[in-house]
Amino acid sequence: MAWIPSEKEEKKKLLVQLGKEYRDKCYRDNSPRDCHYLAHFMVTLQEAAKAATIFRKTCDEYQYGESCQLYAGLLRAFKFAGVDPIESFRYDRKGCQLGRAKSCLNTALDIVSDGNVRQVVDEDKPDLLVVEMLDRGCNLGCDDSCYLAGGAYLVGVPGLLEKNVSTAYKYDVKACQLGNKLACANLSGALPMKTNGAMSNAFQVRRLQLKINKELSEKSPKLPGTT
Repeated sequence: MAWIPSEKEEKKKLLVQLGKEYRDKCYRDNSPRDCHYLAHFMVTLQEAAKAATIFRKTCDEYQYGESCQLYAGLLRAFKFAGVDPIESFRYDRKGCQLGRAKSCLNTALDIVSDGNVRQVVDEDKPDLLVVEMLDRGCNLGCDDSCYLAGGAYLVGVPGLLEKNVSTAYKYDVKACQLGNKLACANLSGALPMKTNGAMSNAFQVRRLQLKINKELSEKSPKLPGTT
């Protein structure tokens, strides 16, 4: 009787073959995309430290934005020993510069929520950098960045950003078009259509509460995905 491999054995064989294919294309062909896939493969094998090493190398050597973003995500999720705690901020900022919308959002949230990050930001006005990161993330298609940028213009930043309900409205429109349900809800009644009237105090409070909840949700540790 012929030996028939079990489903578990077939899966193990497939994983070995897949890993070899990614390694060959990464190290032999110097393919940044396949190096990125190899790191993702390491994540599926619960080899977070190895994955982080490959993500970082792919980011640094190939300027592969998604690897920068996912390296930062792994740092947040696993808190590797001996790694500078603000390194996730630095790599998300690099990911943003390389066109990763989610990295732009993460950079902004880091500056808002982490005092250590604010101290190392080389700009004189870190709050203005927050708005710039949110604007870039919005332009790259991140609905949450559009929504939070609108919130910044809705309440203003003393000495840095003048309150502008018209601009806030435009950001909410774009956020809603990108699928942000909170922005769509605001447009359906909370945000005044006319920009020359007084803004509802209740709406200001509601927007700030939602903003804080979104920040906390985004900052919670979890395995990075592709978004």
